[in-house]
Amino acid sequence: MIKWGASQFLPLLLVIPFLAAAWLILALRKKTTMKKVADAETLPRLTENVSRDLRILKAVLFILGLTLLITSLARPRWGEKLQIYKGRGIDIVVCLDASKSMLAQDIKPSRLERAKSDVSYLLDNLNTHQVGITAFAGDCYVMCPLTTDVEAAKLFLDIIDPGTIPRPGTNLERAVAVSSSLFNPKEESYKALILITDGDNLEGDPMPAVESARSMGIRIFTVGAGTLEGAAIPEPDNATGGVNYKKGRDQKIVVSRLADRLLLLIAKATDGRYYRTEGLYVNRLVDELDKMKKKEIAGGAYVEFEERYQYFLIPAFILLLLSVALSDRKGPWFRDDAFAFIKRLRFFMLLIIFAPIILHADVGSAMRQGNALVRKGAYEDALKKYQEALVQEPDNTKIHYNIARALYKMDKYAEAASAYQLCLLTKERKMQAQAFYNIGNCQFKQGQLDAAINSYSNSLLLNPKDRDAKQNLEFCRKIKEQMKNQPQSDSTNQNQHKQQTPQPQSQAQPQPKPGEIGKEDANRILQALQNKEKENMKNRQEKVEKEKVEKDW
Repeated sequence: MIKWGASQFLPLLLVIPFLAAAWLILALRKKTTMKKVADAETLPRLTENVSRDLRILKAVLFILGLTLLITSLARPRWGEKLQIYKGRGIDIVVCLDASKSMLAQDIKPSRLERAKSDVSYLLDNLNTHQVGITAFAGDCYVMCPLTTDVEAAKLFLDIIDPGTIPRPGTNLERAVAVSSSLFNPKEESYKALILITDGDNLEGDPMPAVESARSMGIRIFTVGAGTLEGAAIPEPDNATGGVNYKKGRDQKIVVSRLADRLLLLIAKATDGRYYRTEGLYVNRLVDELDKMKKKEIAGGAYVEFEERYQYFLIPAFILLLLSVALSDRKGPWFRDDAFAFIKRLRFFMLLIIFAPIILHADVGSAMRQGNALVRKGAYEDALKKYQEALVQEPDNTKIHYNIARALYKMDKYAEAASAYQLCLLTKERKMQAQAFYNIGNCQFKQGQLDAAINSYSNSLLLNPKDRDAKQNLEFCRKIKEQMKNQPQSDSTNQNQHKQQTPQPQSQAQPQPKPGEIGKEDANRILQALQNKEKENMKNRQEKVEKEKVEKDW
């Protein structure tokens, strides 16, 4: 049985039939054009030196070579061998959301199946570490304790589904707490928790469990499974054998959306990273895990499959070189001189060099396009470009900053303030100062004068030289003083506010200077965001209790 080490490249094989069809269409079109420009007597003399069979051979060699090259990129493996490992590694626990909302199909074939596939590929690249698996919904259960036998751990993935967890719902607090219990509390580091979920927390407050995990030296890497648009939650209909969709108490179809704000906060609180399943994140996650401090791990035995990519890669290069070097003229097959051969080789070399750039989304390109659209005033289109970049790098502070700026221009001040708050998670003081300044502007626009004063003050604490922040702070204090002295002239003050509204800092893409923020400042900012998230969750829970809505997804 063939195992694939990089199965994400296999869909590229679908391009091969299109290339073959395109070559055939071009050949027929060229033949038709030649018939139009030359008569039946002249045409044979014009093409007497061209061999149709050699042209077909060149195309076949190129297509076969490209097919073998893509196959080698997918890293085929077969042939088992038992490995006894004794070396250095870390402890990794994968915590997988098995709630009903993970059956939503905004990520194909479903959030849960995509997550299982990603975890399987991840484990294939973690043979030198100890791995464990937990699954959660309304409660969390240990599926596999820490082990070096990765193949054994992968067997537990097949049985994880909503029916595995007796208690329905989504409880991130239990997920983090139970998963953290698998680690050795006496060790200060070498520990990573990978939390894969759609982030739709329905009960409990995960932040105390996250703080406890951080105190144990656990880094949490969160993975958002789903999209911001969301999808309905399918439910099998036992009576008809068909599929219905989950409905709430109000009989409306429930749409489950990715709640990535909480996942980003959890990751940042433990010095981890946040990814999204849409962003082909697994290889980047493996690189982050490899950078972590490692410990001695002894006595581990695991089954490894032999890498066989070289059996495809070497013939691929030979066939591609032959397709480039082969002449399509009658006579000697390789009669071209060295210069002509190098000239033909250019296309092949450019294909090899630029293929990775073409195949992967270019975050920088999406950012530049978004910035250009902002300058034109097309803020909605710019927002879409920034969202495209965010799929690949969902914890990139600069992307969140530009999203907030576009929302501000669209007069969506509450949403802009929420996006600017995520910029406070950076360690760069200048970026934090700019974020606080712009949060103050959003709050002023919403009539939140005291909150705006507090934000401008925080901005000045981080960057005392910011003249705009000073002016806006003095202006807000002046208005507040006038409101105290002349409470009867509210309408007059409101007109003055409109005439003297503070303006946002308008960097299209900020370039903050590198600099570490102090531990005290970082803890203060993080605590403020956590308190805000706790307040939001409390409000959501009160709303649920008030409406008496039973949520089991």
